[in-house]
Amino acid sequence: MAKVWRQPRLMPICILMLAMWQAPLCLADLKTHQIKAAYLYQISKFVFWPDASKQAESFKVCQFGKDAYEGILDKMTGRTVFNKPVAVTSVNTLTQATDCHILILSSPEKINSTELRNWLNSHDVLTVVDGEQYQSLGMVSFVLENQRIRLHINLGLTKRTSLSFAANLLEVASYIHRGDE
Repeated sequence: MAKVWRQPRLMPICILMLAMWQAPLCLADLKTHQIKAAYLYQISKFVFWPDASKQAESFKVCQFGKDAYEGILDKMTGRTVFNKPVAVTSVNTLTQATDCHILILSSPEKINSTELRNWLNSHDVLTVVDGEQYQSLGMVSFVLENQRIRLHINLGLTKRTSLSFAANLLEVASYIHRGDE
């Protein structure tokens, strides 16, 4: 049996079969990132932003940490939110995120939850995370339920800011946390 693997014709076929088996997994990840990016853009329309946020030159979408969306968020550039062009940028500290409208916590394990809560008391920034385990950090959490991306909303965290959600957004959420984070 070991001699079969040494035949030069079989090795490329095995590699090709392995690559074909992995391809749907890669495409599924890409599609998931695209869905989340589309959600982010739509969510921005269902948030009641304070007037000060609307006066900015651009609508800033910031990523804290590595680019979890693999560049897909850049497709939001050129679109508008309250007649302001969308700008996508990366930040490494909360101090750098003070003029952001949406802060995607791509590396939530690097955020101190107490520090974030205190920071939100004076910054009207919508925080977004992936996964249930970090929903205490995100006003919006993307959660995979039954092979579909669902929204979890944390109203307790939102109360620290001047932001609020339209009823339409709350209706599509699969879970709404109303307590104190």
